[in-house]
Amino acid sequence: MLSLLAGRLVQLQGADAAELAQAALDQRTHTSTLYAQRGDVLDADGVVLATSVERRDVVADPSILATYNTNSRGEPRKADVPVGPAGAARVLAPVLGMDEAALTTTLTGSGPKDKYALVAVGITPELWQRVSDADVPGITSQRTTQRIYPSGSAASTLVGVLGSSETEEGKTVDRPLSGLEYADNDLLAGADGQVRYERSLGGQEIPLGEREITEPVDGTSLHLTIDSDLQWKASAAIAAQVQATGAQSGTVVVMDEQQRLLALASAPSIDPANLTDFSNSELNNTALTESFEPGSTAKVITMAAALEEGTATADSRFTVPDELERSDKVFHDSHPHPEQKLTLAGILAESSNTGTIKAGEQLKAEQLYDYQRRFGLGQESGLDFPGETAGKLEVPAKYSGTQRYTVMFGQGMSVNAVQAASVFATVANGGVRVQPQLVSGTSDPDGNYRAAPAPATTRVVSARTAKTLLDMMQAVVGEGGTAQAADIPGYLVAGKTGTAQRYDADCGCYRGYTASFIGTAPADDPQLVVAVILQDPKTNYYGGSAAGPVFKDVMTYALQQRRVQPSTAAPAALPLTWGGEAP
Repeated sequence: MLSLLAGRLVQLQGADAAELAQAALDQRTHTSTLYAQRGDVLDADGVVLATSVERRDVVADPSILATYNTNSRGEPRKADVPVGPAGAARVLAPVLGMDEAALTTTLTGSGPKDKYALVAVGITPELWQRVSDADVPGITSQRTTQRIYPSGSAASTLVGVLGSSETEEGKTVDRPLSGLEYADNDLLAGADGQVRYERSLGGQEIPLGEREITEPVDGTSLHLTIDSDLQWKASAAIAAQVQATGAQSGTVVVMDEQQRLLALASAPSIDPANLTDFSNSELNNTALTESFEPGSTAKVITMAAALEEGTATADSRFTVPDELERSDKVFHDSHPHPEQKLTLAGILAESSNTGTIKAGEQLKAEQLYDYQRRFGLGQESGLDFPGETAGKLEVPAKYSGTQRYTVMFGQGMSVNAVQAASVFATVANGGVRVQPQLVSGTSDPDGNYRAAPAPATTRVVSARTAKTLLDMMQAVVGEGGTAQAADIPGYLVAGKTGTAQRYDADCGCYRGYTASFIGTAPADDPQLVVAVILQDPKTNYYGGSAAGPVFKDVMTYALQQRRVQPSTAAPAALPLTWGGEAP
């Protein structure tokens, strides 16, 4: 027996010593995640749109709590506190505001060998200090963060939101669901670190024990071109109009003439503070994810092409009938009327479909298609936004019999709201298109700012053509125009209405309408563009009267907020009719 014991001792202390020592170390070693600080999302003035605050997840080791409140002889330390998980629950429940019986079940775990139980998620550092002061062995915390959105629902579809999910170990981790939180997650998230240390039976770190640490790398912050105040105004205005008109959804895009996006508001939207119940549609920023047939706002491109190619001038004369037969279809104007004698400017002011066809058919199909592409249609904006649609722009070789004509007035094609607004911003910028911008730069965890690359620019039409278009579009909001509700006292406004039949993918048919108004101001010195789109409004579906008031509300606020001086030039006075007809 002595020989056997001696041999076993030699084996344990000699041959197996290293392996046993490592096994013992592994039992004493605990690994915790060191969470990286997620980068912030900031507006153009540094106002926080999304940030992270420190929180703590409280965890328990049930194997340690099994002997809570006992001394070395197994006797209770405090007579008024039960032994084991029930005693720990009695101490902790009042601090955490939890039910004592339910907490006892949590602290008991799944068995005597269970070493992990999640007690509470996302408590404040102040509350964790109170839990720590209770001095319950086996109770520790894991540092985590909570994402907060000071702008609330106003920017939720743009900035996006974070959800949460549990790992197999029961830990809560962030999961980006939408918007910039999803698109730029790799930048924002950073890289978590970890710490490995030896701990005692009570769960405390052994001061002189082994310790390894990998420091976390905090995330990069995004600086946007967005103006948070203007974003709030646009969000409130479109939400109110969606409700007033019974629309399915609504969108407002605000950009300057350099196509820096100042607001991207959509309704419905989601409250990021309450993610218990929401639909996918409430996560989408419709300014980029929703495609629609633009209708008459696309006539601006047709007019631009005609002016630039020299097939017409603003005062070119057209005899405009009530209906026009082309291919195998009879096209009707927006409203019945006797034969009219309109100039090109008059066709745009009255938003005549038949007049637009007569002006547009003087261009080759390939010419008009080329201008539509140069204005940015049929291609993504370059913003890399999740779910962005490029819209649909068919090549002329694949046109149906009537599509050659419908694209002239914005049917048989589709765009998103940013693309539609970009057309008007290009005109406002003297005919030069600038790639839309949403992120102005980034800053690393040390605060070092790095500007985004300069956007690409393309001359689409001449400055002369752009100026003529601005003059022509002033008549749209003038007396007799289709959008008098968009007129802003003191400022010249150039814009265009759109009332398009709405394609419904559910039935594969046209059902309902898309009402829109897009305009720029001041027309004599364009600085801002506002696009308003309402999908399937029920009480009023005309672009001028449904979308025009929202344009006026948002644009007026933006002009005053940015201290844009009122117009000094006289309104454009282009002839709208000819042959003695009254304008």
